[in-house]
Amino acid sequence: MMRYVFHVDANSAFLSWSAAYRTNILGESTDLRTIPSIVGGDQEKRHGIVLAKSIPAKKYDIQTGEPVVSAVKKCPDLVVIPPDYGLYVSASRALIGILKKYCDQVVQYSIDEAWTVFDGYERLYEGQMVSLAHDIRNEVREKLGYTVNIGVSTNLLLAKMAGDLSKPDKVRTLFPAEIPHKMWPLPVSDLFLLAAQPRRNSTGWGYIP
Repeated sequence: MMRYVFHVDANSAFLSWSAAYRTNILGESTDLRTIPSIVGGDQEKRHGIVLAKSIPAKKYDIQTGEPVVSAVKKCPDLVVIPPDYGLYVSASRALIGILKKYCDQVVQYSIDEAWTVFDGYERLYEGQMVSLAHDIRNEVREKLGYTVNIGVSTNLLLAKMAGDLSKPDKVRTLFPAEIPHKMWPLPVSDLFLLAAQPRRNSTGWGYIP
């Protein structure tokens, strides 16, 4: 019987969590996810960086990790909010709580992503795994107010790669039989962990999102 692993990743986590809190709890009318906006670091010291960005901000070529000053130059109307780490911890715990309803083997990789390893659950969810991933994605959206990507495969690496194939708010599979047409055409730099390695850009060595 096939082993299944899900990789669950919150889309633009810090921005999404702040936006969901501001609209659902504080009652703000403007959803930060619908306008050019970012979560930025310490701007008063003028060395803050972009920690997360909205999809509209991407249209201005704003990159995670670039200086906030640079991002504002690209988009003068950019809305910049400070990080709220207490909120992010609470949001992360709520996400993990939902995952543990379906599987007790949850491996948290970072504050906004985790694997669920369904060893021993094969008969319980037999023939329903992709449908189950959609159920989890929908539950997170409905109960927590933001979207996630879920990659479905047979091991941690392939599940992570599956979730990164396209975003946001998607369920994607990358089973061994799908590797030739889904994974082989990708650049080597897209391979998990290689994508996080420092590479040379126009100003020297650095992390290229």
